Amino acid sequence: RRVLFRSTAEAQNDWTRFLWETEDRYWQTMRRYLKDELHVHANLIGTAVGYSTPNIQAGMDAVDSHAYWQHPQFPHKAWDPVDWTVQNKSMVNEPGGTLPLLALRRVAGKPFTVTEYNHAAPNTYGSEAFLLLAVYAGFQDWDAVFVFAYSHRRDDWNEQRIPNFFDIDQHPTKLVTLPAAVAMFTRGDVSPATNEAIVGLGRERELVLLPASPAFGLVDAGSSLTREAAMVARVAIDTNGLGRPMDLKVSGDHFRTDELDWNLLDKHRGVVTVNAPRSKAVIGYGGGKRFELGGFIIEPGDTLQDGWSAITLTEMQPRRWLLTATGYVQNTDLRWNDAAHDSVGRNMGGAPSLVEGIPARIKLPETRAQAWALDERGQHRAEVQVRDGQMEIGPQYRTLWYEIEVKDPRP
Repeated sequence: RRVLFRSTAEAQNDWTRFLWETEDRYWQTMRRYLKDELHVHANLIGTAVGYSTPNIQAGMDAVDSHAYWQHPQFPHKAWDPVDWTVQNKSMVNEPGGTLPLLALRRVAGKPFTVTEYNHAAPNTYGSEAFLLLAVYAGFQDWDAVFVFAYSHRRDDWNEQRIPNFFDIDQHPTKLVTLPAAVAMFTRGDVSPATNEAIVGLGRERELVLLPASPAFGLVDAGSSLTREAAMVARVAIDTNGLGRPMDLKVSGDHFRTDELDWNLLDKHRGVVTVNAPRSKAVIGYGGGKRFELGGFIIEPGDTLQDGWSAITLTEMQPRRWLLTATGYVQNTDLRWNDAAHDSVGRNMGGAPSLVEGIPARIKLPETRAQAWALDERGQHRAEVQVRDGQMEIGPQYRTLWYEIEVKDPRP
Protein backbone atom coordinates (compact mmCIF):
# COMPACT_ATOMS: atom_id res chain seq x y z
CA ARG A 1 0.00 0.00 0.00
CA ARG A 2 1.37 3.44 -0.98
CA VAL A 3 1.34 6.17 1.62
CA LEU A 4 1.58 9.82 0.57
CA PHE A 5 3.67 11.99 2.86
CA ARG A 6 3.37 15.76 2.70
CA SER A 7 6.12 17.86 4.22
CA THR A 8 5.26 20.81 6.40
CA ALA A 9 5.71 24.38 5.14
CA GLU A 10 8.72 24.70 7.43
CA ALA A 11 10.33 21.60 5.92
CA GLN A 12 9.73 22.89 2.39
CA ASN A 13 11.29 26.23 3.29
CA ASP A 14 14.31 24.50 4.82
CA TRP A 15 14.75 22.36 1.70
CA THR A 16 14.53 25.40 -0.61
CA ARG A 17 17.06 27.30 1.49
CA PHE A 18 19.42 24.31 1.49
CA LEU A 19 19.28 24.07 -2.31
CA TRP A 20 19.79 27.84 -2.70
CA GLU A 21 22.75 27.94 -0.34
CA THR A 22 24.34 24.86 -1.92
CA GLU A 23 24.17 26.37 -5.40
CA ASP A 24 25.37 29.77 -4.22
CA ARG A 25 28.33 28.15 -2.45
CA TYR A 26 29.26 26.31 -5.67
CA TRP A 27 29.35 29.47 -7.79
CA GLN A 28 31.24 31.48 -5.19
CA THR A 29 33.78 28.68 -4.68
CA MET A 30 34.41 28.53 -8.42
CA ARG A 31 34.68 32.31 -8.63
CA ARG A 32 37.25 32.47 -5.82
CA TYR A 33 39.27 29.66 -7.40
CA LEU A 34 39.40 31.36 -10.79
CA LYS A 35 40.04 34.86 -9.46
CA ASP A 36 42.27 34.24 -6.44
CA GLU A 37 44.21 31.09 -7.39
CA LEU A 38 44.31 31.18 -11.19
CA HIS A 39 44.30 35.01 -11.32
CA VAL A 40 41.76 35.19 -14.12
CA HIS A 41 41.16 38.82 -15.08
CA ALA A 42 38.21 38.28 -17.40
CA ASN A 43 34.67 38.96 -16.24
CA LEU A 44 33.06 35.78 -14.93
CA ILE A 45 29.49 34.72 -15.71
CA GLY A 46 27.90 31.76 -13.94
CA THR A 47 24.84 30.56 -15.83
CA ALA A 48 21.72 32.14 -17.26
CA VAL A 49 19.16 33.71 -14.95
CA GLY A 50 16.13 31.48 -15.39
CA TYR A 51 18.23 28.38 -14.87
CA SER A 52 19.57 29.99 -11.70
CA THR A 53 18.26 32.94 -9.69
CA PRO A 54 19.05 36.68 -9.88
CA ASN A 55 20.43 36.83 -6.34
CA ILE A 56 22.79 33.89 -6.88
CA GLN A 57 24.05 35.16 -10.23
CA ALA A 58 24.44 38.71 -8.91
CA GLY A 59 27.47 37.34 -7.05
CA MET A 60 29.31 37.02 -10.38
CA ASP A 61 30.88 39.81 -12.44
CA ALA A 62 28.03 39.95 -14.96
CA VAL A 63 24.51 38.55 -15.22
CA ASP A 64 23.39 36.57 -18.26
CA SER A 65 20.24 35.11 -19.78
CA HIS A 66 19.11 33.20 -22.89
CA ALA A 67 15.99 33.13 -25.03
CA TYR A 68 14.68 31.48 -28.19
CA TRP A 69 11.53 32.32 -30.10
CA GLN A 70 9.75 29.05 -30.94
CA HIS A 71 12.49 26.75 -29.69
CA PRO A 72 12.06 23.21 -31.06
CA GLN A 73 9.74 21.03 -28.99
CA PHE A 74 10.28 17.27 -28.71
CA PRO A 75 7.07 15.59 -27.54
CA HIS A 76 8.49 12.12 -26.91
CA LYS A 77 12.29 11.92 -27.01
CA ALA A 78 14.74 14.78 -26.47
CA TRP A 79 16.35 16.02 -29.69
CA ASP A 80 14.64 13.39 -31.81
CA PRO A 81 15.61 14.37 -35.40
CA VAL A 82 12.23 13.24 -36.76
CA ASP A 83 9.67 13.89 -34.01
CA TRP A 84 9.77 17.65 -33.29
CA THR A 85 7.85 20.86 -33.88
CA VAL A 86 8.77 24.51 -34.47
CA GLN A 87 5.76 26.81 -34.53
CA ASN A 88 5.87 28.89 -37.72
CA LYS A 89 4.83 32.23 -36.20
CA SER A 90 6.12 35.78 -36.35
CA MET A 91 7.10 37.36 -33.06
CA VAL A 92 5.64 40.73 -34.09
CA ASN A 93 2.17 39.42 -33.20
CA GLU A 94 3.01 39.09 -29.50
CA PRO A 95 3.90 42.05 -27.24
CA GLY A 96 7.68 41.80 -27.26
CA GLY A 97 7.75 38.02 -27.61
CA THR A 98 10.95 36.81 -25.92
CA LEU A 99 12.36 40.27 -25.23
CA PRO A 100 10.45 41.30 -22.06
CA LEU A 101 11.36 37.92 -20.56
CA LEU A 102 15.03 38.82 -20.95
CA ALA A 103 14.58 42.38 -19.69
CA LEU A 104 12.90 41.19 -16.50
CA ARG A 105 16.02 39.18 -15.60
CA ARG A 106 18.54 42.04 -15.56
CA VAL A 107 20.10 42.88 -12.19
CA ALA A 108 20.60 46.59 -11.56
CA GLY A 109 24.24 47.61 -11.26
CA LYS A 110 25.56 44.53 -13.08
CA PRO A 111 26.55 44.20 -16.75
CA PHE A 112 23.84 42.24 -18.55
CA THR A 113 24.47 39.88 -21.45
CA VAL A 114 22.38 37.60 -23.65
CA THR A 115 24.79 34.87 -24.72
CA GLU A 116 22.24 32.76 -26.59
CA TYR A 117 19.49 34.03 -28.86
CA ASN A 118 17.81 32.82 -32.04
CA HIS A 119 14.53 32.08 -33.83
CA ALA A 120 14.72 28.42 -34.80
CA ALA A 121 14.61 27.28 -38.44
CA PRO A 122 12.62 26.35 -40.41
CA ASN A 123 10.51 29.25 -39.10
CA THR A 124 9.99 31.34 -42.25
CA TYR A 125 9.90 34.65 -40.33
CA GLY A 126 13.53 34.35 -39.20
CA SER A 127 14.54 37.71 -40.70
CA GLU A 128 13.05 39.49 -37.68
CA ALA A 129 15.20 37.67 -35.09
CA PHE A 130 18.33 39.76 -34.69
CA LEU A 131 16.73 43.02 -35.75
CA LEU A 132 14.19 42.87 -32.92
CA LEU A 133 16.86 41.69 -30.48
CA ALA A 134 19.19 44.57 -31.39
CA VAL A 135 16.41 47.16 -31.24
CA TYR A 136 15.25 46.30 -27.72
CA ALA A 137 18.73 45.44 -26.43
CA GLY A 138 19.62 49.04 -27.32
CA PHE A 139 16.45 50.37 -25.71
CA GLN A 140 17.14 48.36 -22.52
CA ASP A 141 20.84 49.34 -22.67
CA TRP A 142 22.17 45.80 -22.34
CA ASP A 143 25.90 45.23 -22.59
CA ALA A 144 26.31 42.34 -25.04
CA VAL A 145 24.18 40.05 -27.21
CA PHE A 146 25.24 36.85 -28.96
CA VAL A 147 23.74 34.82 -31.79
CA PHE A 148 23.45 31.09 -31.16
CA ALA A 149 25.09 29.86 -33.28
CA TYR A 150 27.29 30.67 -36.25
CA SER A 151 27.92 27.00 -37.02
CA HIS A 152 28.28 23.63 -35.33
CA ARG A 153 29.97 22.05 -38.35
CA ARG A 154 33.68 21.39 -38.69
CA ASP A 155 33.69 21.11 -42.47
CA ASP A 156 31.51 21.70 -45.53
CA TRP A 157 31.39 25.47 -45.09
CA ASN A 158 29.45 26.10 -48.29
CA GLU A 159 26.33 23.96 -48.09
CA GLN A 160 24.21 26.74 -49.65
CA ARG A 161 21.28 25.55 -47.55
CA ILE A 162 19.97 26.17 -44.04
CA PRO A 163 21.45 23.13 -42.26
CA ASN A 164 19.59 22.91 -38.94
CA PHE A 165 17.59 24.73 -36.26
CA PHE A 166 20.20 27.25 -35.14
CA ASP A 167 23.24 27.65 -37.44
CA ILE A 168 23.15 30.99 -39.28
CA ASP A 169 26.28 30.71 -41.44
CA GLN A 170 24.17 29.53 -44.40
CA HIS A 171 20.92 31.33 -43.51
CA PRO A 172 20.58 34.10 -46.12
CA THR A 173 18.03 36.38 -44.51
CA LYS A 174 19.55 36.22 -41.04
CA LEU A 175 23.01 36.98 -42.41
CA VAL A 176 21.88 39.91 -44.54
CA THR A 177 20.13 41.58 -41.60
CA LEU A 178 23.20 41.41 -39.35
CA PRO A 179 24.82 44.69 -40.55
CA ALA A 180 21.68 46.63 -39.62
CA ALA A 181 21.37 44.80 -36.29
CA VAL A 182 25.03 45.32 -35.39
CA ALA A 183 24.85 49.02 -36.29
CA MET A 184 21.72 49.59 -34.24
CA PHE A 185 23.22 47.94 -31.15
CA THR A 186 26.95 48.75 -31.19
CA ARG A 187 26.58 52.36 -32.39
CA GLY A 188 23.74 53.02 -29.99
CA ASP A 189 21.44 54.03 -32.83
CA VAL A 190 18.42 53.19 -30.66
CA SER A 191 18.62 55.40 -27.58
CA PRO A 192 18.38 53.74 -24.14
CA ALA A 193 15.17 54.32 -22.24
CA THR A 194 15.29 57.36 -19.98
CA ASN A 195 12.79 55.90 -17.50
CA GLU A 196 13.55 52.86 -15.37
CA ALA A 197 11.42 50.58 -13.21
CA ILE A 198 13.32 48.58 -10.58
CA VAL A 199 11.76 45.68 -8.70
CA GLY A 200 13.01 44.90 -5.22
CA LEU A 201 13.81 41.18 -5.07
CA GLY A 202 16.11 40.35 -2.18
CA ARG A 203 17.25 36.91 -1.12
CA GLU A 204 14.43 36.26 1.34
CA ARG A 205 11.72 37.25 -1.14
CA GLU A 206 13.41 35.07 -3.76
CA LEU A 207 13.32 32.08 -1.40
CA VAL A 208 9.60 32.56 -0.84
CA LEU A 209 8.87 32.65 -4.59
CA LEU A 210 11.16 29.79 -5.67
CA PRO A 211 9.00 26.75 -4.79
CA ALA A 212 6.22 27.85 -7.16
CA SER A 213 8.53 28.81 -10.05
CA PRO A 214 8.91 26.53 -13.10
CA ALA A 215 12.12 24.87 -14.25
CA PHE A 216 14.08 27.08 -16.71
CA GLY A 217 11.92 30.01 -15.59
CA LEU A 218 12.96 30.73 -12.04
CA VAL A 219 12.05 33.98 -10.31
CA ASP A 220 12.59 37.37 -11.94
CA ALA A 221 11.11 40.87 -11.94
CA GLY A 222 7.91 39.43 -13.36
CA SER A 223 6.88 38.75 -9.79
CA SER A 224 6.02 42.46 -9.47
CA LEU A 225 6.09 43.92 -12.97
CA THR A 226 4.18 43.06 -16.15
CA ARG A 227 6.04 41.93 -19.23
CA GLU A 228 4.59 44.87 -21.15
CA ALA A 229 6.44 47.32 -18.90
CA ALA A 230 9.68 46.32 -20.64
CA MET A 231 8.27 47.64 -23.91
CA VAL A 232 8.20 51.24 -22.70
CA ALA A 233 10.79 51.44 -19.89
CA ARG A 234 14.10 49.97 -18.83
CA VAL A 235 13.52 47.33 -16.16
CA ALA A 236 15.73 45.60 -13.62
CA ILE A 237 15.95 43.76 -10.28
CA ASP A 238 17.46 45.21 -7.11
CA THR A 239 18.82 42.24 -5.14
CA ASN A 240 19.04 44.45 -2.04
CA GLY A 241 15.25 44.42 -2.06
CA LEU A 242 14.91 48.15 -2.69
CA GLY A 243 12.48 48.78 -5.53
CA ARG A 244 11.79 51.91 -7.49
CA PRO A 245 8.29 51.53 -8.88
CA MET A 246 6.93 53.61 -11.74
CA ASP A 247 3.41 54.49 -12.75
CA LEU A 248 3.63 52.92 -16.20
CA LYS A 249 0.64 53.33 -18.48
CA VAL A 250 1.06 50.34 -20.75
CA SER A 251 -1.39 49.43 -23.49
CA GLY A 252 -1.98 45.83 -24.40
CA ASP A 253 -1.88 46.46 -28.12
CA HIS A 254 0.34 49.47 -28.77
CA PHE A 255 3.77 50.19 -27.27
CA ARG A 256 5.33 53.46 -28.38
CA THR A 257 8.49 55.32 -27.42
CA ASP A 258 10.30 58.20 -29.12
CA GLU A 259 12.02 55.88 -31.63
CA LEU A 260 10.14 52.58 -31.42
CA ASP A 261 6.59 51.51 -32.17
CA TRP A 262 5.28 47.97 -31.61
CA ASN A 263 1.77 48.14 -33.04
CA LEU A 264 -0.76 45.34 -32.53
CA LEU A 265 -3.90 47.36 -33.23
CA ASP A 266 -4.51 45.33 -36.40
CA LYS A 267 -5.00 41.88 -34.86
CA HIS A 268 -2.64 39.17 -36.17
CA ARG A 269 -0.89 41.79 -38.36
CA GLY A 270 1.62 43.34 -35.98
CA VAL A 271 4.22 45.85 -37.17
CA VAL A 272 7.35 47.10 -35.43
CA THR A 273 8.93 50.32 -36.68
CA VAL A 274 12.26 51.94 -35.83
CA ASN A 275 12.74 55.65 -36.42
CA ALA A 276 16.20 56.58 -35.17
CA PRO A 277 18.42 59.15 -36.93
CA ARG A 278 20.74 56.53 -38.49
CA SER A 279 18.48 53.46 -38.48
CA LYS A 280 14.99 52.94 -39.90
CA ALA A 281 13.00 49.71 -40.04
CA VAL A 282 9.58 48.28 -40.79
CA ILE A 283 9.29 44.71 -39.47
CA GLY A 284 6.08 42.73 -39.79
CA TYR A 285 2.80 42.97 -41.65
CA GLY A 286 3.43 46.29 -43.36
CA GLY A 287 2.16 45.33 -46.82
CA GLY A 288 -0.10 48.02 -48.30
CA LYS A 289 0.72 50.54 -45.54
CA ARG A 290 2.77 53.75 -45.52
CA PHE A 291 5.39 54.50 -42.88
CA GLU A 292 6.99 57.93 -42.54
CA LEU A 293 10.30 57.58 -40.73
CA GLY A 294 12.25 60.79 -40.35
CA GLY A 295 12.43 61.95 -43.96
CA PHE A 296 12.11 58.45 -45.44
CA ILE A 297 8.82 56.91 -46.48
CA ILE A 298 8.61 53.11 -46.73
CA GLU A 299 5.66 51.41 -48.43
CA PRO A 300 6.06 47.61 -48.33
CA GLY A 301 4.21 45.61 -50.98
CA ASP A 302 2.39 42.31 -50.98
CA THR A 303 4.41 39.23 -50.07
CA LEU A 304 4.15 35.46 -49.74
CA GLN A 305 3.30 35.84 -46.05
CA ASP A 306 0.32 38.21 -46.22
CA GLY A 307 2.38 41.38 -46.52
CA TRP A 308 5.00 40.35 -43.91
CA SER A 309 8.56 41.56 -44.52
CA ALA A 310 11.54 43.08 -42.74
CA ILE A 311 12.86 46.26 -44.36
CA THR A 312 15.76 48.25 -42.89
CA LEU A 313 17.62 51.43 -43.81
CA THR A 314 21.00 51.90 -42.15
CA GLU A 315 23.34 54.85 -42.66
CA MET A 316 26.72 53.17 -43.13
CA GLN A 317 28.57 56.36 -44.07
CA PRO A 318 27.37 59.96 -44.31
CA ARG A 319 24.63 60.06 -46.97
CA ARG A 320 25.20 56.40 -47.90
CA TRP A 321 22.51 53.95 -46.74
CA LEU A 322 22.22 50.16 -46.76
CA LEU A 323 18.70 48.96 -47.58
CA THR A 324 17.74 45.35 -46.77
CA ALA A 325 14.44 43.72 -47.71
CA THR A 326 13.80 40.17 -46.53
CA GLY A 327 10.87 37.82 -46.09
CA TYR A 328 10.04 34.19 -46.73
CA VAL A 329 12.97 31.75 -46.77
CA GLN A 330 13.32 27.96 -47.07
CA ASN A 331 15.53 25.31 -48.63
CA THR A 332 14.80 23.77 -52.02
CA ASP A 333 12.40 20.81 -51.71
CA LEU A 334 11.72 21.44 -48.03
CA ARG A 335 8.58 19.46 -47.22
CA TRP A 336 6.26 20.37 -44.35
CA ASN A 337 4.75 17.34 -42.64
CA ASP A 338 1.23 18.77 -42.38
CA ALA A 339 -0.97 21.79 -42.88
CA ALA A 340 0.15 23.26 -39.56
CA HIS A 341 3.61 23.89 -41.03
CA ASP A 342 5.28 23.13 -37.72
CA SER A 343 7.68 20.31 -38.65
CA VAL A 344 9.62 18.89 -41.57
CA GLY A 345 11.21 15.97 -39.71
CA ARG A 346 14.35 15.06 -41.61
CA ASN A 347 13.12 16.82 -44.76
CA MET A 348 14.90 20.14 -44.23
CA GLY A 349 15.51 20.36 -47.96
CA GLY A 350 18.60 20.88 -50.07
CA ALA A 351 20.61 23.53 -51.85
CA PRO A 352 20.12 26.23 -52.75
CA SER A 353 18.10 28.01 -50.11
CA LEU A 354 15.28 30.04 -51.64
CA VAL A 355 14.43 33.61 -50.65
CA GLU A 356 11.59 35.96 -51.48
CA GLY A 357 12.24 39.18 -53.37
CA ILE A 358 10.41 41.87 -51.42
CA PRO A 359 8.53 44.60 -53.31
CA ALA A 360 8.51 48.08 -51.77
CA ARG A 361 8.46 51.74 -52.65
CA ILE A 362 11.02 53.94 -50.89
CA LYS A 363 10.81 57.75 -50.81
CA LEU A 364 14.11 59.37 -49.92
CA PRO A 365 14.58 62.63 -48.01
CA GLU A 366 16.26 64.27 -51.03
CA THR A 367 15.22 64.22 -54.67
CA ARG A 368 18.75 63.58 -55.95
CA ALA A 369 20.03 60.06 -55.25
CA GLN A 370 21.52 56.94 -56.82
CA ALA A 371 20.80 53.36 -55.87
CA TRP A 372 22.17 49.94 -56.74
CA ALA A 373 21.12 46.35 -56.20
CA LEU A 374 24.00 44.49 -54.55
CA ASP A 375 25.36 41.04 -55.31
CA GLU A 376 26.20 38.35 -52.76
CA ARG A 377 29.51 40.09 -51.99
CA GLY A 378 27.92 43.47 -51.40
CA GLN A 379 29.15 44.88 -54.72
CA HIS A 380 27.04 46.85 -57.20
CA ARG A 381 25.14 44.48 -59.49
CA ALA A 382 22.67 46.77 -61.23
CA GLU A 383 21.53 50.36 -60.88
CA VAL A 384 18.04 50.94 -59.52
CA GLN A 385 16.27 53.90 -61.05
CA VAL A 386 15.54 56.81 -58.71
CA ARG A 387 13.09 59.46 -59.88
CA ASP A 388 12.45 62.57 -57.80
CA GLY A 389 13.81 60.82 -54.76
CA GLN A 390 11.60 57.75 -55.15
CA MET A 391 12.66 54.19 -55.96
CA GLU A 392 10.97 50.81 -56.23
CA ILE A 393 12.54 47.48 -55.36
CA GLY A 394 11.30 43.98 -55.99
CA PRO A 395 12.07 40.42 -57.05
CA GLN A 396 13.30 41.58 -60.47
CA TYR A 397 16.58 42.63 -58.86
CA ARG A 398 17.24 39.14 -57.43
CA THR A 399 18.78 40.50 -54.23
CA LEU A 400 18.07 41.10 -50.55
CA TRP A 401 20.08 44.31 -50.20
CA TYR A 402 20.73 47.62 -51.91
CA GLU A 403 22.96 50.66 -51.55
CA ILE A 404 21.57 54.18 -51.70
CA GLU A 405 23.63 57.36 -52.06
CA VAL A 406 21.64 60.45 -51.19
CA LYS A 407 23.14 63.45 -52.99
CA ASP A 408 23.86 66.75 -51.31
CA PRO A 409 20.92 69.02 -52.20
CA ARG A 410 23.28 71.92 -52.76
CA PRO A 411 24.38 72.41 -56.40
